[in-house]
Amino acid sequence: MEVTGKKIEEIYTFKKQFEEADVVDLTAWFEARMDKLPQELQISNSTHSVNLAKTVKMMLGVVRQKGTSPTFGGYMAHLALIRERLKEQGME
Repeated sequence: MEVTGKKIEEIYTFKKQFEEADVVDLTAWFEARMDKLPQELQISNSTHSVNLAKTVKMMLGVVRQKGTSPTFGGYMAHLALIRERLKEQGME
């Protein structure tokens, strides 16, 4: 994915406290689409994944293990951002 010089719209997905329902929702959404994820994705202007499936699997592992701990809210926010980027590309 070539993104040199191209800015993408910023999307704010962070919350001070994610709920268990948020964990369940994101986990289920990604599990239903793991086989449809693109190889790579420009997630934000400063974040790019060259192996999106691996990135998502690793982040989901942390979220499943740590749950709604505010310490790991960044993982939830990042997964939510990835989901929004995929929806922008037409993934339902």
